[in-house]
Order: sequence, then structure tokens, then C-alpha cells
Amino acid sequence: MIRRKTLLALVAVMAVLLPALVSADEDEEKPITSSAAQVSRDATGNVFITIKPTAQKEIGLATSKLESVTRPVEVEAYGYILDPGPLSKLNSDLISAQAALDASRAQYLRSKRLHGERENVSLRDLQSAQASYLADESRLDALQQQLRDEWGGEIAQMAPAERSDFVSGLVDRRQAIARVTVPAGKSLDDPPTKAEVVVLGEEQHPIAARAVYYAPTVDQKMQGQSLILRMDADGLPIRSGAAIAATLPLSGAGEHGVMVPRSAVVRHAGKDWVYQALTTDRFTRREIIPAQILPDGYFVTQNLPREVRVVITGAQSLLSEEQKQQIQPSD
Repeated sequence: MIRRKTLLALVAVMAVLLPALVSADEDEEKPITSSAAQVSRDATGNVFITIKPTAQKEIGLATSKLESVTRPVEVEAYGYILDPGPLSKLNSDLISAQAALDASRAQYLRSKRLHGERENVSLRDLQSAQASYLADESRLDALQQQLRDEWGGEIAQMAPAERSDFVSGLVDRRQAIARVTVPAGKSLDDPPTKAEVVVLGEEQHPIAARAVYYAPTVDQKMQGQSLILRMDADGLPIRSGAAIAATLPLSGAGEHGVMVPRSAVVRHAGKDWVYQALTTDRFTRREIIPAQILPDGYFVTQNLPREVRVVITGAQSLLSEEQKQQIQPSD
């Protein structure tokens, strides 16, 4: 008797749950059916998919027009953080040489005046003071030339106080100076006014260079166009010898193209593709050749007309349907 009651209770529960289960299955997203999507190819192999609006709604297919954008043309340069020690020593030598020159010049001018007034300065003393003055002047000129040859004219043209503040920032690691080289075969007509620098190990914290100018010498290993970059450390542990990469914008007009969202791009046969909307229910697969792959999408300068409308949601479903209909049923 107990078993019969239990069985009747189970039958009653199933009678209640079964319609709900069937209804839940019917509410799930349906795949594109063969009758809803038709795939065809023209004589050159271009793929066309015709899909009914109801099927588009089921898979959440959405399109968007790609607007024209202009991006600056950029080139990558690679190098390392320079050791500020040699610059610090050279700056100290310059300060000492300038002080010595100031003193010897004053002594020479004093001796020249007194000798002209026939006071207690002999011609020999005057000539000795002049020799010391000229020697100190020559030494300072040589150090200034060394500064230009090794560190560039921009640093050499700094006022002594400004240069000393800059060197102090380098020694304290509040600032950094780096040398980068553009790969052989590429060049800059003019030094860029800015650059974005990434230090090895700190890729998530790019640094904006404060100044960019041509290096006075060529890197013997890379043999490319070299530049000197000055930057603030921004609290990062930047050490001498650390490898860096710099993104340098090229001067002149930017590069024109369209930005394709990542969701619109599908990968097939080793290439990148998008589905262009020809009409409201007809699509074609087009290959794209990205000029740059960026965090916000693919920057395309060719193979894709401007202001074209492409599928930005559901592109993978269209590719799946296309591949599914390529499979011929077995006999």
C-alpha cells in the first residue's frame, strides 16, 4: 500500500515538472538552422550568407558602421637606460674648469691693468697670467666639446645651474636618461617632440619622455638612427642598463584607415576576416590586413572601404554556419 502511494506521488510530481522542463528547453537560444541561413559562393570564391531577420535576432547579430580614423605613424626604437656617472663627473669637471677660468681671467685682467699702469707687475708676470688664463680657457672648451660629443648639444647648451639640477635628478633616480636606436632601414626626418617609453619589467607603466633629440654618435652594434630621451622616473625603479622600448611618432600627416572592433574579427585559414553587411539580410566575408593591432581593435588601412557596415556581434556564428554547410552529409 505504501509503495503504491509513493508511486502515485512521483507520477503527480512528474506531471507538474515535465511541462516546465519542456518549456525551459524551448526558451534556450536556438542555433541558426539551415533554412534560416543560406551560404553561397561566386566564381572567385567569395562567400555570401543570407540570413533571415528572425534568425539574426535569435543569435543577437548586430552590425555597425566603421568610421574613418587617422592615427599617427609610429616607429619602435630600442635601447637602454644610460649610467649617469660619466655625465656627473663631466659636469663636476666643467664646474671646476669654469671656476679656474674665472679666477685666471680675473688675474690676467688685473695683471694687464697694473702692467699698463707701470706698477709692480712685470712683463713676465703678465705673460704668465695670460698663459694660465688661455690654458684654463682651452681646458673648458675641451670639456664643453666633450659634453657635446658624448651627450648631445641639448645638454651642452643647458645653463650650468640647470645642468647641475638635471644631473642631481639622474643620480637620485628621480629622472632618467636613455639612448634608443631606430632599426636599420627606418629613419626620422625630424626628431619627434614626444615619445612613450616602456622599461623592461614595467610594461604596465609607460613613461612619457620629457625631451627627445638626436644622439651625437651612432650605436656600433645596431647601426641605426639613435636618439637621446630624457624622462621622469615617476616612482619606478629605473636602473642603469635597463632595456627599454620607445614608441616614436613620425612627423607629417597621419595614416588614414578604419578601426575594427575585436568582436568583429574572426580567424580562419590563418587570416583575419570580417563579415560585411551588403543588405539587411545578406553578408559577405572579407579579409582584412591590420596595419596595427591595438587594445581597442584592429587598425586597417587597406582591403576595407571606409564607413563600411560590418557584423560586430555574431560574426563567429556566421563563420560556424559557413563551415557547417561546407560539410557534406555522408551517403
